[in-house]
Amino acid sequence: MGVRAVALVLLLGAFWDLFTTFRGIADFFDIPLEPRINPTQFAFGLAVTMVIFGFVISSHLILSLKGEDTFTLLLKVAWGICIVIDLFTTWEGTKRFVFYSDDSDAARTVGVALVSALIVTSTMLLSKLLLAKDITGKHFLL
Repeated sequence: MGVRAVALVLLLGAFWDLFTTFRGIADFFDIPLEPRINPTQFAFGLAVTMVIFGFVISSHLILSLKGEDTFTLLLKVAWGICIVIDLFTTWEGTKRFVFYSDDSDAARTVGVALVSALIVTSTMLLSKLLLAKDITGKHFLL
């Protein structure tokens, strides 16, 4: 399987990650999902989702920074916070849409947690594929 095919599969996980992040943010802040009800709250939910997803999709770039200055350290801390939020919102969204928020089975809860971790990891790996270079110095997907 070529790198492009792997990237396409990871892109599906990234889309699910983006969707569940928005739903999780909307649920956490009690934002109506109909933009006509309160456009400002809806725009806030979209902005927060894009910031979180932007940090996650930029994982390779952020983690490859070598500096130890204050800005770089703050950027890495913000990245870590976004990963934690993304894991939580992906877990909540996957649990809600796949299992209808049923927490009765411990094995199901562990399964949702593992799948959520894989979904967030797929977005981070997509970042690596999009931004990394192979040994010849060319980007993988170009």
